[in-house]
Amino acid sequence: MEQSFSGLLAQYGYSFAPIYLGGDIADPGFYNLPDLTPVTTESVTYTAAGVPVRDTYSGTTLWNLLNTAGGVTTTSTKNDILSKYVVATGSDGYTAVYSLGEIDPQFGNQPVLVASSDTAGQLGPYGSDGLSRIVVPDDKAGGRYVSDLVSLKVGSLPEPAPTGAGGIAASATLSGAVADPTIITPETLSRLTSQTLTETATYLSGAGSVTDTYTGVSLWNLIQDAGLLTDPSIKNDLLNFAVVATGSDGYRAVFSLGEIDPAFGNQQDIVAYADQKGQLGSGGSDGAMRIVVPGDVAGGRYVSNLTSLEIINVTAAHAI
Repeated sequence: MEQSFSGLLAQYGYSFAPIYLGGDIADPGFYNLPDLTPVTTESVTYTAAGVPVRDTYSGTTLWNLLNTAGGVTTTSTKNDILSKYVVATGSDGYTAVYSLGEIDPQFGNQPVLVASSDTAGQLGPYGSDGLSRIVVPDDKAGGRYVSDLVSLKVGSLPEPAPTGAGGIAASATLSGAVADPTIITPETLSRLTSQTLTETATYLSGAGSVTDTYTGVSLWNLIQDAGLLTDPSIKNDLLNFAVVATGSDGYRAVFSLGEIDPAFGNQQDIVAYADQKGQLGSGGSDGAMRIVVPGDVAGGRYVSNLTSLEIINVTAAHAI
C-alpha cells in the first residue's frame, strides 16, 4: 500500500519513504526519509545468498536520524549511550539489532545508513526492497541490511544499572544465552593458544590519546565456544542478540553480535588479559581483563575490571 501511494506521489515529483522511530527517543513519530538532511551516499558491496551485490545508496545516517528526532533519551550515568541499541524491523517481521556504541561518532563511528534511494533500483515505489532499508557499508553479508523498513526502536538495557564497589577484578562470568556458562580468567584465556590475538589500539581517554598493545582472545570466539543459543527457525536469529560487558563498578557497554560476527561486521573486539604498558595484570589499574575495541575513537567501550559478559536476546527481552 505504501509503495503504491509512493508511486502515485512520485508522479507529482514528491518522494515518500516514511519510517516510524520510537522507544527511548525525545520525539518519536513518523519521519519522511527523503526530507532529511544532510544526505549521505555510500557505495557498498555485500553478499546476498552467497552472491556479490554492488549498489550505491543515499539517505541519512542512523545517527543523524536519531538526532533529528531530538536525540536518544539518556540518564546521568557515565556514557549511558553505550547501554542503548536500535532494533530495526522490516515489513515481514525480520529484525536486526545495532548498538549505539557502534554508530556514535565518539566511539565506533560506523556510518550505518537509513537509505531511501539507490542507483540499482532496489528501493523506491517499484523496488523489490521497499521504500527504505538499513545499509551497513562495511558488513560482508547483507543480513543487517533490513529491507522494506517499517520501524526503528531505540531500547536500553534494564534499569537500574548494576552497582559495584569497583576495584580490581580477577575474573568474569560468561553467561546468558549460552549452552555452557563459564568463568574466565587470564589463566583460562592464556590456555587458548590457537585463539590468541595481539592488537595495537589507539583511543582517547580522559588523560588524552592512549596507544597500547593488548593480548587476548576474540570476544566472538569466546561466545561461540560457550555455545550461543539461537533459534534455527528464525532467519539470522543471532542478529537479535547482544553481549553486555560489565565492570566491577557497574559500568557497562552493549555490543550487538552482528557487529562482531565475522560473517557481518567482523569487528575484532577482544577480551584482553595482558598489555605492554601494564594497564592489566598485577599492579595494573584496569584489572585482570578488559574489552578492547580496535578502531573506536574514544575508549568508552573498553570496559575495564571486567566482571561479566552476558548474552541477551534483545528482541525477546524487550518488546519491539
